[in-house]
Amino acid sequence: MFARFVAATVAVFALSLGNSARAADGPGFDNMNSVEYSQLFVDAVQAHQNGRLPESFEIFQRLSCAGDKTAQEQLGLMYLNGEGVPRSTFKGYLWLKVAAEYNFASFRTNVQRLEAAFTDEQKKSVAPAVDELRERYGQRATNVACNAQSHSTFSSLLKDAVVCSPKRTGSMLAVHRCYAEEESAAKP
Repeated sequence: MFARFVAATVAVFALSLGNSARAADGPGFDNMNSVEYSQLFVDAVQAHQNGRLPESFEIFQRLSCAGDKTAQEQLGLMYLNGEGVPRSTFKGYLWLKVAAEYNFASFRTNVQRLEAAFTDEQKKSVAPAVDELRERYGQRATNVACNAQSHSTFSSLLKDAVVCSPKRTGSMLAVHRCYAEEESAAKP
């Protein structure tokens, strides 16, 4: 039963992604200064902590489309828990899998926990949707560079955070937009 549900969800999601790709070749990029970009993450975390989950979800989604791996992980977790968005194991898994493109322990652990509950057939059935999402919002598509860092004020071998930064165009950052934003901007 679960396998049919996953297969049907993958088919619907893949069709919607395919239609989006035909509607616009790519979402384009916004120019944003680095302070404004960094503030987005702070705003998302503060909104989440203050219980403004839909607002937090929206900001994390914007950052996820920009290729930020920590935001992609948070977006996946919000989908899994139904925080600010209807609960979806499928969408949560997809975003966690794209975050895990950057080889970081917590990203891998989240994906491994979900995959442990999947059959081999289920893993194969979601693979095309993962590839499509990675093609849109992975590191190569979004031109982000990510580095593992330590939160401590002293140098540490323990890396407990991932910081991603979009490519610079002069003094501004080229921040990848979401496909849905591009499509709605093209509508009259």
